Amino acid sequence: MCRKGRAKVKSGCKTCKLRKVKCDEGRPACQRCLSTGRTCDGYGIWGGGSQALTAKQIPRSSPATTLASLNTHEQLYFDWFRRRTSTKISATFSSGFWNTLVFQAGSREPAVLHALLALGSAHKKGVVEMGAHRNYPSADKNQQEQFTLQQYVKAIGHLQPHFSAKDRASCRVALITCIVFVCLEFFRGHFATAQLHLKNGLDILAHMQGLNDASSGILALKPCQEATDAWIVEAISRLHIQVELFRHLYHHSCVVLQPAPYPQTTPPDRFDSLNDAWKGLELVYNQIFHLTHRARQQRITATEQVSQQLLITRLTQWQLMFHNFLSTRPGSPNRDMEKAYQVVRIQYAMMSIMADTCIYNNEMIYDSCTDKFIMLIQELTALWEASTHDYDLEDEMPLHVMTTCMPRSVVDLGWLPALYFTAVKCRVHRIRIEALKLLRTSPHREGIWDAHVVACVAKKVIELEEENFYEGFDLEDDFPLNTTMRDKDFQLPLLPEYRRLSEVETELSGAPMDTIRLYGKRDQENITRRVLLSEYSVSEQTWRDS
Repeated sequence: MCRKGRAKVKSGCKTCKLRKVKCDEGRPACQRCLSTGRTCDGYGIWGGGSQALTAKQIPRSSPATTLASLNTHEQLYFDWFRRRTSTKISATFSSGFWNTLVFQAGSREPAVLHALLALGSAHKKGVVEMGAHRNYPSADKNQQEQFTLQQYVKAIGHLQPHFSAKDRASCRVALITCIVFVCLEFFRGHFATAQLHLKNGLDILAHMQGLNDASSGILALKPCQEATDAWIVEAISRLHIQVELFRHLYHHSCVVLQPAPYPQTTPPDRFDSLNDAWKGLELVYNQIFHLTHRARQQRITATEQVSQQLLITRLTQWQLMFHNFLSTRPGSPNRDMEKAYQVVRIQYAMMSIMADTCIYNNEMIYDSCTDKFIMLIQELTALWEASTHDYDLEDEMPLHVMTTCMPRSVVDLGWLPALYFTAVKCRVHRIRIEALKLLRTSPHREGIWDAHVVACVAKKVIELEEENFYEGFDLEDDFPLNTTMRDKDFQLPLLPEYRRLSEVETELSGAPMDTIRLYGKRDQENITRRVLLSEYSVSEQTWRDS
């Protein structure tokens, strides 16, 4: 009697197929692999498992690079990306995109793989240059930059067939690569190029969801059927919020990402994880962006006022849910988790002020938020106290070095937007100076947010607004960061409206950045005009007022 052979494994992840075991087809990583400590190599960008493969096969450039075919030099940078860069990018909130998806995509798609090699190379170059304090040999720097550009060009070349195909599978490859490109340009200090990549990514996302190009207005997202798509949307949404926060203080063409509706009929009434809490804030962020944009374009009506009250109510509900989430956590959080909780508290505190002020187009409204600014600066100082030993500040480096050498660079959202927002929008002198001091202790970058750049800009805004207004007052600006504010700090007169800048815009010019242009609206001859206020030369480290 013939013995029955084992049935051939036709579906499932690549790891289970190689092991010839039945896969549970969990997506994007199966539980069978995860439960045994193995790396699930996934199903490829086209999906897999029990779902029918409907996308046509994509023609590839030949020969296609795979992980197995990397040379020693390329393997070095891939290992660097895997061990160092990927952990830096998702520093605060866990990300399936950076923890899993890019590795699965990189193992199959040459465009993604070469983009990852370029990103790892750019990150390593920054780390080495910073560690050497500019003593890194020029020849080595040039060689590393050349490698980065070579990988960049290869990635773009492998993308071309996907742009031609334009089906769902190709859109996934293009979006993943595009997100990596955004981060690469942030690392390199090419901020305008990074924003262009992000815009292209939003256009691809709109096409993927059957919508018009995301040039302005609301991009209403549809529910993601697979975790792969959810991770892509999550990654691009975080980058989008970061850039929108950078542009939030001035009128601009605004794209609002409207998340897909909840599967159930009502939103959840609790958070099961820190990521759940963050997604709740993402929703409110986009609503704030949308309402602010509307208020800048038209007269305020009852509709905008009702929308603002709904925003404030949602934030109150979020705060209650977050408090309940923290109270049900078993044991004490470790240091990294406590810092992550603190980052979320900071986002909430800043958003509370943004929600209160989003429909008003005058700078005096921020004076009504002094109590909330006090709470925000206290949360920021608490994070500083928890993080002081993370940084070695014995040798502060000048701006023209720090903007291109960023070993502490991350792409996740942290505390920089809140510090800048406080320094520019709060006119209580003691509070804004404390925010400025905190900015100057923070030698890192959060995507488009460079601590040294925004500290430089915030200092200039304060100087332009205050000028000689406090002449004769004993400001005592040499206070230590961890000291409590005194009653006399709140007795200083606040700046009158005519001294306050509005619509403050920071333009980062050059690739890498070599010039900062500061624009804003000022009263000139009883007319409010948008003007170039000052220009900063990064190499000369000097401002030139207009």
